[in-house]
Amino acid sequence: MKNLKPNPKWDVYSFGIILLELLSGRVISAGELGQWEVPEGSVGEEKNRAVRLADVAIRGDMEGREEAMLACFRLGFSCASYVPQKRPSMKEAVRVLEKMASDSSSLSSC
Repeated sequence: MKNLKPNPKWDVYSFGIILLELLSGRVISAGELGQWEVPEGSVGEEKNRAVRLADVAIRGDMEGREEAMLACFRLGFSCASYVPQKRPSMKEAVRVLEKMASDSSSLSSC
């Protein structure tokens, strides 16, 4: 551990974990990530899975915004990828959030 140097991908990973914890209302460990990930399927299946993963405290507020919630989960899982090279940069993550904000008021749902 002494030889490890800080890496920007660590910050991206931490951001992803925090985003997933905010969305789900649960503490997420690295070992659980595979169980939580929203598998690619039909958009309807993905939206339903995202709703089930979401914290019950925000589910009601998310009605009609399932696509935005799914985009937030996708960003969280992308940032928390096991493979650092597959993680976006923080600039890319910010671009995704800004695009969501410009597409609609969906950013407030993250």
